[in-house]
Amino acid sequence: MSKSGSWTETVLKALKALRADERPASLEEVYRAVKEIAPSRCDDSDVYERVVRGRKYSEPRWRRNVRDALVKLKKRGLVVAEGQRLWKLASPQT
Repeated sequence: MSKSGSWTETVLKALKALRADERPASLEEVYRAVKEIAPSRCDDSDVYERVVRGRKYSEPRWRRNVRDALVKLKKRGLVVAEGQRLWKLASPQT
């Protein structure tokens, strides 16, 4: 783990900053918040390339890390997907 913490910790902090317990945050909002919280980890020049159905796509690798962290947080019950590309902090169990 790096000095700035894990991706899941960073994404959780971003969702809290976005007040995603009150309303769903879009994936783009999460990206912006993560980049604001941990700019040194968000290197846009480190590009991830892949081919999907014969089409080539590329994006900064850190964005893939953010999505992976969201999936991990969802599996742990800490966030929920509220539709396509919308994320919300899970309600605490009482």
